[in-house]
Amino acid sequence: MKLKEDSIKWAINHLLRESDTDLYPKPIEIDIIAEMKEDVVSACLNIDVSNYKWNSHRRFLIPKDEISYRLATQLNPIDNIVLLSIIHEYGQSIENRRIDNAISYRFSPNTNGALYSTNNSWYEFWNRCKRYCLIDGYKINNNHPYVLYCDISDFYNQIYHHIIENQLIESGFPNQAKKQIMSLLELVTAKMSRGIPIGPHATHLIAEMSLIPFDNTLKAKGYKFIRYVDDIVVFCDSELEAKSILYDIADTLDKQQRLVLQREKTKIYDIVDFFNHTQDMLLDNPINDKEKIILDVIRAYSGGNAYTRIKLSDITDEHLSVLSKDNVISLLEEYLDVKEPNFSRIRWFYRRLSQVGLPHAVEFSIDNIDSLIPALNDVCLYINSCAENYISDWKEVGENILNLLDHSSIANIEYFKITLLNLFVRNPKLNHTQNLIKRYKKATKEEQRKILLASANNVELSGWISTLKESYNTLDKWTQYAFLISTKILPKEERAFYLKGIKAGLNETNDIMESIIIKWSLAK
Repeated sequence: MKLKEDSIKWAINHLLRESDTDLYPKPIEIDIIAEMKEDVVSACLNIDVSNYKWNSHRRFLIPKDEISYRLATQLNPIDNIVLLSIIHEYGQSIENRRIDNAISYRFSPNTNGALYSTNNSWYEFWNRCKRYCLIDGYKINNNHPYVLYCDISDFYNQIYHHIIENQLIESGFPNQAKKQIMSLLELVTAKMSRGIPIGPHATHLIAEMSLIPFDNTLKAKGYKFIRYVDDIVVFCDSELEAKSILYDIADTLDKQQRLVLQREKTKIYDIVDFFNHTQDMLLDNPINDKEKIILDVIRAYSGGNAYTRIKLSDITDEHLSVLSKDNVISLLEEYLDVKEPNFSRIRWFYRRLSQVGLPHAVEFSIDNIDSLIPALNDVCLYINSCAENYISDWKEVGENILNLLDHSSIANIEYFKITLLNLFVRNPKLNHTQNLIKRYKKATKEEQRKILLASANNVELSGWISTLKESYNTLDKWTQYAFLISTKILPKEERAFYLKGIKAGLNETNDIMESIIIKWSLAK
């Protein structure tokens, strides 16, 4: 079984558009895939899906707040293309079996690389909940005066593989494609019989597929419900009915998949309280006029699209005065100056600042990193977005970031460290690579990967890269990729001789990423 060319090209476009996951910084390998697209397509066309061997993946603990976390997975870039291609070819057969009550991750690929019908399905879910609370768009709907809200506990990690396999069969997946998906799940979960990877965009549809029997059961019983991933909302005629439905949902989840509800998030609301809750979730209530006018300006240039990049030079002086440093900093201070900061809102605001590359909060973010830890990834993405517009001293920013690596809140959390180190990879103006290489020997393999990638920005480090050539075979696959990328700064003849020796030992079908990087490096 071979992958179709249009599916491979679409999968590459998807990675270029949306990266490989929303949880990790975009890997530099995706940029190389973009430059070498024709070679990647040719290599993937030669893959026999039936015999394809999945490569090593990466897993990290990602803090969600001060005391909770999730385990997220990053697939090998070529594995991601293979999985996305399979889903592109056969995902519609899953979508055809789903009902409208499930809002999340509706399969609808387009030529631009989008996989799902909208990137804002979470907002669509809460908007629909809000509409269900109203009659004629403004009056509270007392026909269903109570609302049951419940959440499936640790959903992705608890999905049984036999449920996935049965649903792939029901969805008409070819046997070879089904076997490869199951093989990937087995690899990622270390041969455990449950759990699917959190992170890769394609696995969202697989998770949704596992709940098709559950959705059908609730619909058959006539419940007025909406589901977004593991969040279930049911509109009820009475509090007694809400309690009865809660028991029935718990019983159905247990009997069908041995899934359980999370007690802390299960709640019965009256309709007015739930309407107010939807307002909070949609961030429809600005905390003050300052937030409103800042966001109104950003929306005016983005058209409401959260993924549109706005050039600072396109913003009028009048609007720039609204986006002033004083306004931005004072708003961030207000976000943090509460007993329990709303980090969903803080992350959301940093993403809006990133759309503009507005540099006003760079120093504030570094100075207040302790308070911003739960939003660190978005903070780092924001700092990167300011590379062209920040006119102060990047060297000083780099020093501060290096100091943060040894900060007590960060030093023991690898995800935070690689997120910060990625700033040096993506923003050469930070420099400080000499200080980074001093950390190399004692660094973890993930930190070593980032240091190697950062060193590729500084040709003066070619001598140091040369001294590491003999250690190549001792590195894990992801760090090998980084080392091969860093060879672009070696003298041309030395680089060519070394890389041709590496290439001679590669497997044509299972070492595709290495081959692509080598060809890319030789062309530099």
